[in-house]
Amino acid sequence: MNLQDANHLKIGELPDLKIIPVDQIVFHEEPDTERSSSLEVFLQKEGKIKNPPIVAYYNDHNRSILLDGANRITALKNLGVKDVIVQRIDLFDPELIFLNWHHAIEKLSKDSFLKKIQRIDGLQIKNVERNESNNFDDHGLCKIAFRDGSLYHIESGSDLITKIDHLNKLTAIYHGFDFMDRVSYTNLEHLKQNYAEFCSVVSFRKISKEDLIRIIENGSKLPSGVTRIILPKRALRLNVPLDILRFEAPIEEKNHWLQKRINMQVKDKSIRFYFEPTFLFDE
Repeated sequence: MNLQDANHLKIGELPDLKIIPVDQIVFHEEPDTERSSSLEVFLQKEGKIKNPPIVAYYNDHNRSILLDGANRITALKNLGVKDVIVQRIDLFDPELIFLNWHHAIEKLSKDSFLKKIQRIDGLQIKNVERNESNNFDDHGLCKIAFRDGSLYHIESGSDLITKIDHLNKLTAIYHGFDFMDRVSYTNLEHLKQNYAEFCSVVSFRKISKEDLIRIIENGSKLPSGVTRIILPKRALRLNVPLDILRFEAPIEEKNHWLQKRINMQVKDKSIRFYFEPTFLFDE
């Protein structure tokens, strides 16, 4: 999308915001228990949800696939919140782009990491040159670039569900707040600069929208922090009180309240659209 294409992102065409029962939301990836726990404490203290999770619908609209916000939804469930505000989008909206996060790994040496991968049945490790093709073949699962510049391709079976199972086992080796962070870049020099104990970065094969449906319908889940989405527009800092979501009232009544509030904010000219890429330093 270029700046000229941004004309359709006007204040009168706000993101699709709804309050829906939390039990209607289907997870496509595992939540991060450490992040969910800290969010639970934060939400309890703040008494409001700032940024609505993102859900996608497809076909008959009966399923809401959670694209972003697994930790927020998990925290809300743990707090007994039964309804939640979400931003909805058609899964096959051409402007909804699927990318991946990368995992920056600390405190796990190259030898230890590779030995742990070797213990996972069905995985093969292939040492490749840095200038070789970055494309994944049918068996490619992920790539691991180490601090010393060496690069390894990890290969699995060609079946998608087998890959998801292997991916969960591989990421379980390092998952944890002290060992891993999700990042959008793979430059080794930048990673060394930003992470004091940086050891490696893991990059994943692309998950398509069709893959996502297969994963959901199979009852499988991706590991936490793999799927990264780019939205045509995103609602932030909506600041909806948890008391509204907890309130025992029909969902239609809550959505009537929400629409009334949005209308008031439009009238007060208190909603702003920023086209620039944004970094949030308070997450």
